[in-house]
Amino acid sequence: MKSAENYRRYLGRLLLLLFALLSLSAIGRPGEMKMGADTESTFAVLQTRTGAYTNVTVTKKTKDWIFILHSAGVCNVKVSDLPDDALVALGYEKSADAKGEAAKGSSANQQLAQLTHIKLEEVKEFATGWRQNSKAEMAQVQAFITTNPMAICVVLGIAALVYILISSCFWCICRKTHIAPGPLVWVPFLQLIPLLRAANMPRVWFFAYFIPIINIIPIIVFAVKIVKSRGKSPWVTFLLLLPLTTPFAFLYLAFSSSAPIQIETNEILALETA
Repeated sequence: MKSAENYRRYLGRLLLLLFALLSLSAIGRPGEMKMGADTESTFAVLQTRTGAYTNVTVTKKTKDWIFILHSAGVCNVKVSDLPDDALVALGYEKSADAKGEAAKGSSANQQLAQLTHIKLEEVKEFATGWRQNSKAEMAQVQAFITTNPMAICVVLGIAALVYILISSCFWCICRKTHIAPGPLVWVPFLQLIPLLRAANMPRVWFFAYFIPIINIIPIIVFAVKIVKSRGKSPWVTFLLLLPLTTPFAFLYLAFSSSAPIQIETNEILALETA
């Protein structure tokens, strides 16, 4: 009886001791994660902030560290040094920086999508409004032409009179520089050719008038040359170049007295000899 009681007593103490050892083990490692037989993870290459490891097997994980076996030995690695893909594979959460970058990328994509949507909507609204305005303006013009044919005739008549007046001024300028203007003086654009002859300028300048920015040069040269050909003051050149005074300067060149005919010295000597 005494041996049975002693046996039960020893067995109870042994179970109590085992329970105490298990409790102390759990309390002494509070940060260690529970791992089963299938919780080991393997990586062919594990790239961390401190180095790279090959043939890696993770044997143990805690909150802040992992313990690994690799081709060169055994070591422990901080969780904060692991890349995001390794963190996800090992069951950790992504780092705060990665979350912030992902959030920024997502917000940037949303803003870009919103801006693109807004821009497309604005373009569509502008195109629709432009079409509607164009149609409305065309309808107004057609209605005006239909209901006011006399006004259209008056406008066209005034435009024709202005064009005839301008061409007449060009004709007079050519005649008063002793140049035959010919029929080209009445043809739009081509009337520049007799004017260039009146200013003693080569015809190649005609093409320079149609080149943007460069056409400033022939305009200035023509003003200087035509005033000189008409025998007028250089101040007329200045008035001819100012947009507000250009029409009056042309009228002055057209209807003022003609320039005197210049006879060459050789011709004078020939006349005296004769």
